[in-house]
Amino acid sequence: MRKFVLLASTVAAVLTATATVVAPPASAATTATFTLTAGTLSISAPTAPMTLGSQVASTVSSTMSGSLGVVTVSDQRGGTTTWTASVIATAFTPTAGPADPASNASYAAGTITVSTAVVATAVNASDLTGVSTVVTGASTGVSTASWDPTISVIVPANFAPGVYVATITSSVA
Repeated sequence: MRKFVLLASTVAAVLTATATVVAPPASAATTATFTLTAGTLSISAPTAPMTLGSQVASTVSSTMSGSLGVVTVSDQRGGTTTWTASVIATAFTPTAGPADPASNASYAAGTITVSTAVVATAVNASDLTGVSTVVTGASTGVSTASWDPTISVIVPANFAPGVYVATITSSVA
């Protein structure tokens, strides 16, 4: 009977030791998060004066053209978004004499360079008197689109010699 009690005590001790080893360790779970916020929609355009060139005053109308410089739309809002880039111009006004109206000014975006997350489409504008759409974009994420537009102005016949100045304002919404 002593062997049986000793054997039973040994088995109980082994089972207790085994149960202690098999018990799961204590744990604690922590939830981790991060937040992404929407950025902005912006446009940049040259601020330095640009020139359409020079020519001799004439008895016939002509067209003068030049590069505005690179315009870039940056859409940092993320997700699926759309935007419209627009321009408006003032009349080309000389120091003396009649102005060349903004209705004689046109805008051609030309080739558009885009990041992979945007499809941009040029819309030529032939009258810059009012706000005119010049490029539209559809984004599927953070994206950019850039172009170097050509500004053209019809110069009416018999206009007085002088420097004609206008302001071309670019915007995006």
